[in-house]
Amino acid sequence: MNARIDLALNLLYQKQISSREQLLNEMLRVKLVMKNLKEDIKSSKDKEQLFQFMKKTTEEELGFFPADRDDFWEIYEVLKKIDLVDFASEIYKNDRAGTVISPTYLSLYVCKRIQCLRPQRILITEAEKHLSGLRELLDCSNGGEVTLTTQIRSMYILLKLTFGEMPNVWIRFESIYTGCLAEEKFDYIYASPAFGNKPEELSKTFLTRDSDGIAIENMLGHLADHGVLEIIVPAKLTFATMGFEKLRAYIAKHFHVQSIYILPEGTFRPVTAIKTYLCAITTMQQSKVEIGTLKLNKGEFELKDEKQISTKEFLSHEDWRIELLMAADDENIQKFKRSDLPKAKLKEVAEVFRGKSILKKDTSLGSISVLNISNIENGEIDYSAMDTINEEEQKVKRYQLMTGDVVLSCRGTAIKSAVFEGQDGKTIIASANLIVIRPKEKVKGEFIKIFLESPVGLAIIKSFQRGTSIMNINYADIMEMEIPVLPISKQREIITQYHEELQAYKEAIKKAENRWSSIRDSIYYELL
Repeated sequence: MNARIDLALNLLYQKQISSREQLLNEMLRVKLVMKNLKEDIKSSKDKEQLFQFMKKTTEEELGFFPADRDDFWEIYEVLKKIDLVDFASEIYKNDRAGTVISPTYLSLYVCKRIQCLRPQRILITEAEKHLSGLRELLDCSNGGEVTLTTQIRSMYILLKLTFGEMPNVWIRFESIYTGCLAEEKFDYIYASPAFGNKPEELSKTFLTRDSDGIAIENMLGHLADHGVLEIIVPAKLTFATMGFEKLRAYIAKHFHVQSIYILPEGTFRPVTAIKTYLCAITTMQQSKVEIGTLKLNKGEFELKDEKQISTKEFLSHEDWRIELLMAADDENIQKFKRSDLPKAKLKEVAEVFRGKSILKKDTSLGSISVLNISNIENGEIDYSAMDTINEEEQKVKRYQLMTGDVVLSCRGTAIKSAVFEGQDGKTIIASANLIVIRPKEKVKGEFIKIFLESPVGLAIIKSFQRGTSIMNINYADIMEMEIPVLPISKQREIITQYHEELQAYKEAIKKAENRWSSIRDSIYYELL
């Protein structure tokens, strides 16, 4: 941390000014006073005059100063030489629930894109999210006109104070989740919207109810001819239903996907650990779509595993799961896609639901057993060491497992699946860390489980992954997963063969372990 900022924060904490909002507010107060002092230099020489000048020029906009004139004098003296952007970046860098300060290396990558495209009119939405690299973004604009937006009042003041006098920069106090920037068009738009929020008041009807989907649809309406929207999106954009399939269809019909790149794990930590992509959408015709992974190397992004696929092939898929597109050279996936085997979505052949949310503190001696990820190992369930809860059976009936149910982990670090078998006299429910797949008459649970653990099944499951190192799979997404649907007789044949060979494998392993244990003991005996 900058030594001056450290000193200033310690002073502010002593004055009981500690929240990020309070800290930024008092820094803004100092900078507003400094700006207005240009017209009354004498006031900066006297504590009382400075205090009264501050109250006159800032309290209407920033509220009452929470201390006395001596406190303000101290705060003023310690903050006046600190850069406003550096201060804001520092206090928000570990904010887990509020303002996202995206890493400088992401801004530098966008700078290269701007220098390559040379747009005349640039829009950077929610500019406070890019504070750590905002100066670089403005410097690389090649003299083009840049519009910055924010919907946070304090950040609007910050942007005006810092960049308001730049002749090519316009600052707008507007939200990208409602009608905004009426009739304005831009050659390049860079956006990093909030993920998964659901704005309550909307100025019009959007294809989705989620903030990220709304922002995409809104910003596409502001693209000029030959314009490009570069936007950070969560993984769900590429495969989710609930309106996102309509949004993908809308983009495919009216615009063109230029590229989709996977961003490195942890790009936006600690705010979120979900998987994110950098997606470029344009008004210009595209013959190819670029997909790949952005890797961090010595503080800069490098494009790895880059692949180009024809726009026609890209649009032939009902979703945009680029992990599968990038794995298209995999023989198994290609074979599955090309096969004439009848296929169906899981929601068509099974009931799919998530287990019950149970906190560790809620577990107690009770009659209801809870199946969790830890009870599944090597594709089998250990029924002997389950947590229990004390709850009325009727209240957990909807989560009760039945023989033949398939359970699939949706949290944690590994994909696990197993088939449940009822236990005499026990009521067992699934925890919220598991997705339950209850097969209907066309498919057997054990057949589903065999497919899920196959190379193709695992690849498809991973393509629905919303998290990074910590798995996060939504049961509504898994419902869209395609599986082969063979005749029941063939399914039984595959299941029988699977179990016979698994049993032979276990017996061989046990025999080998016994032999090794016996030989090892005899060798040790010779050393006595």
